[in-house]
Amino acid sequence: MEALLIWLAVIVPSGLWGALCARVSQHRIAAISSAAVPWLALLAAILYAEYVLPYEGGGASMWPIAQLVGGTAAAFSGYQSYRFYLRRRHRSE
Repeated sequence: MEALLIWLAVIVPSGLWGALCARVSQHRIAAISSAAVPWLALLAAILYAEYVLPYEGGGASMWPIAQLVGGTAAAFSGYQSYRFYLRRRHRSE
């Protein structure tokens, strides 16, 4: 259950960001931002947990793999939300 909550904490804000980007603008920069901002936000959170918070023990540092998987999921969620909201907006016009 804890793993599901972590994924929800990554996917839901990314999707909301993508929808907000589609609502505000239809330019190419909004499409890029809908994917880049969630990826960079997750990178900032991971690096904060890795280098600023006190060490909690454990094995090897796995943050690059976490960024690769989680960052890709966040970027995909943000961009797909952007596309979905934009498509829906065009149908209603």
